[in-house]
Amino acid sequence: MGHYRFQDMGMAEVQRVGNLQVEECNEIWSDVMSQINALFPEGEIDAGLASVLNDRNEQYQRDVQGYMDDLGLQNTAVGRTREIAAEGGEAMRRAASL
Repeated sequence: MGHYRFQDMGMAEVQRVGNLQVEECNEIWSDVMSQINALFPEGEIDAGLASVLNDRNEQYQRDVQGYMDDLGLQNTAVGRTREIAAEGGEAMRRAASL
């Protein structure tokens, strides 16, 4: 009969990669916004275009925050799973020693 061992290293990697992706996306988004703003050095951007850019920026920020919230929930779930696995393993060890 084999031994079972709970491992969540893969999930930690998902969290790490997810955070890196957000950093990279934020850098790209910031660069795009800077380049667009550079097209209007005197600030004479059309009100319609300014409104669209503002809406897109707000949507991007909401999407990124939602993604970060989801990563946080995943991290919480993995942590709770780790606790449950440890508690279950300890209970099995106690039962086996009786």
